Amino acid sequence: MKPVLLLLFCGKTVVLVLQGVRWLLQGHDVQVVSTIYSTRAASRMVAGQLGMALSADPTPPPTPGSIVLHQYDFVNREADVQQAVTDLLARVKDGQLHVLLDEALFGSNVYGPRNTTLVARLAESVPGLHLWAAGVLHTDIPPSLQPEPLTVPLRCAPSVLREVQPAVGRLTARIHNYSDSGVPAPGDGLRVIRLSHHGNAHRGRWPVECQQCGKEVAAELLRLGVGSGGSSLPNSPTPLSYRDVVIITRSSELQDDIEDDAGRVTSRASGVVRGLRDEGLPVCVLGEQDYRHNRARWERDVDDVAVAATDRVTVTHLDCVHGLERRVVVMLPGRHKETDEGRSDEAIDVDDRLYAVSRCSTQLIMVDVPRRKCVVS
Repeated sequence: MKPVLLLLFCGKTVVLVLQGVRWLLQGHDVQVVSTIYSTRAASRMVAGQLGMALSADPTPPPTPGSIVLHQYDFVNREADVQQAVTDLLARVKDGQLHVLLDEALFGSNVYGPRNTTLVARLAESVPGLHLWAAGVLHTDIPPSLQPEPLTVPLRCAPSVLREVQPAVGRLTARIHNYSDSGVPAPGDGLRVIRLSHHGNAHRGRWPVECQQCGKEVAAELLRLGVGSGGSSLPNSPTPLSYRDVVIITRSSELQDDIEDDAGRVTSRASGVVRGLRDEGLPVCVLGEQDYRHNRARWERDVDDVAVAATDRVTVTHLDCVHGLERRVVVMLPGRHKETDEGRSDEAIDVDDRLYAVSRCSTQLIMVDVPRRKCVVS
């Protein structure tokens, strides 16, 4: 039986990286596997951090292992499952294979069974399989894996955890509750900043559609010192850069300017993106529409965001940043026209808190929407 880390949203990717570094220093090659587009950024981040850890080691081993990143699309290409098996079996050395699989989500309707098939095939074929997976509900563990629950939050401040805890509390049948680390937090963390998508200047049903929301979020970020070379965060001598900020929504309406082959804009960027740019913030957009209309640019931007290479604020659909953390997280409520149809507000709120709010390590900004009946069309 091989270990798997359970999904607790606050430090699981850190543990994967630490295990990967251990393997590399022992001389083993590490296979970092992404099976769908929503895990691209997290997997590329893991591979990047492994590389940085090796290069920063003052006493590296004479023959460290190498890092190999594998990318597949289990949602749209079922044949990729066999391709992944073939590729990974070709990497077996001396009867051993070392694999990191982040955001596995074995219970997902489409790619969950395919992830399960991948793991089962590897377990059957490689006696010396060492596979660590994160992003797993304890009700969905494949029989070929041994659970090792991670219940101590490693990254979030207590003030952020209080925003996440209600979601965990509503899912205790599927997610273990947090446990006490035994080490007191150095402080409560920063007060959660709350803005409101409300008033005469605001437009649209949701903040992502609203240029005024973009302006108000930008004003708050500038007040925090983002991009100024300084920081107004208490006890934080490290300056806040634009790359430290991610703005997350589940809205399917998020997009950047869409251009035709001649470079003409055929569909303007979402209101919140225009508002941010109006205030001078450099912005990178990772939306579903961008993935469909300009996949090459989207892939380049994911590479960039995964390692925070360019100093830009990232505005993204939450599926694109599973596993990524930032010092400042802005949460924009919204709805996805397809996947949220028929879902309750409570269920959507659980997803927002687990997959978006828990990305925050320092300062959380929540944009509230006045309560009214939700109609997903």
